[in-house]
Amino acid sequence: MTDPTTAVLAEIDAMRDDILQTLSDVVRVPSISPKYPGLDADDVLGGESRANQVLVPSYKAAGCVVDMWAEEPGRDNLVGVVKGSGGGRSLIFNGHIDTVPPGDPATWKWGDPWSGRIENGKLYGLGSTDMKAGIVAMVKAAEALRRTGVSLQGDFILESVVGEESMDHERGTTATIRRGYTADAAIVTEPTAFSGPPALAPCSAGVFWLRIVVPGKATHVMVRGNLIWPGGAGDRYGVNAIDKGFYVYEAMKKLEADWGMSRNHPLFPAGHFNIGVNLLSGYPPGPPVPFIVPHECVFDYVIIYRPNDDADAIKAEIEEYLNRVYDLDPWLREHRPAATWMHQWPAYDTPVDHPVCSTLAASHQTALSREAFWEGFPAVDDATWLERGGIPSISYGPGNVMDAHTVDESIDCQQVIDACKVYAAMAMNWCGVG
Repeated sequence: MTDPTTAVLAEIDAMRDDILQTLSDVVRVPSISPKYPGLDADDVLGGESRANQVLVPSYKAAGCVVDMWAEEPGRDNLVGVVKGSGGGRSLIFNGHIDTVPPGDPATWKWGDPWSGRIENGKLYGLGSTDMKAGIVAMVKAAEALRRTGVSLQGDFILESVVGEESMDHERGTTATIRRGYTADAAIVTEPTAFSGPPALAPCSAGVFWLRIVVPGKATHVMVRGNLIWPGGAGDRYGVNAIDKGFYVYEAMKKLEADWGMSRNHPLFPAGHFNIGVNLLSGYPPGPPVPFIVPHECVFDYVIIYRPNDDADAIKAEIEEYLNRVYDLDPWLREHRPAATWMHQWPAYDTPVDHPVCSTLAASHQTALSREAFWEGFPAVDDATWLERGGIPSISYGPGNVMDAHTVDESIDCQQVIDACKVYAAMAMNWCGVG
């Protein structure tokens, strides 16, 4: 008699074409987050719902009780529950259905960001890696369990949510928790194959968005000599905000270099925790012409910090450092730049010896006959909000997150099948078979 695990893994191999066809079908439905900055929401609203509708038949084939609802019109979350027989631990698999915008469609293979086509073992299309592959793999794992007659003791919950790309967890993952969907543990099926095969990612980096507005004093551009040479009139005439901005920039580069030597973590590569400026603008009052000394320079920083760092302490460290920098400059000492903490995405941090981590590692070994390895998740994901909802969480999924948000995004087809097997084994090992 074949044991349940062997039967389920064989069934997933037999389902390969169906799994990849379902993934292709979902990728072909544009599901751009309508709250992504710079978009006309009306142009893309409803895509998340339509993509989740494509998944409903697979949810039903897995035996789920399906719940589809929207916190905002046109943005439906999809949750399915396979009710356990009792006595086992409950488990959530979570993924987000929304994507970033594609950019210029003409730059994509076949001129189509949503082709869903397979070439040389890869399935192409926006959202294939981030993260429709993970969603399809988790749903098809549940379907394989049902096809082979395996029932679980604990509840098995599948979540395909909206809003992650635009940091809108209140409409997505956090909304599922408020609706009552909780469990003993959760796995977020984000792509974790950043330096090889998919890794087990028990923690993530934390992220701040910091905006620094450096003031200047507008004047005619022809007086620049007075602003930069000894003996000139200096700030009596004007102050170039971009010049002062780059004084701040160089100081922040020095702090970043200090971080590079001191901010380390065993699950992250050297230099991962950094202070990077990613938007920069300097301009005069009125029309944006170069004939007036700019009166303002704006830097937008992304600050990436360790999962075990105290977020308030990070803010205090940077603010204190900047104040010391300003004190050394006569203009900035009297005209302090404004620092605004625009947004924070906190880290999640689950101990590697937590049962959800050890059980997932064992399930990986069972399903793929090779040992799993561990890395921190280099970006951010909804495991943070699950953990803050009281659900111990880990990330594990097919695809390289470095391929996300890129032209010709694609997913290795075998990784999808492998992830499906790991998810099925995890469900049996965690929830119990009975």
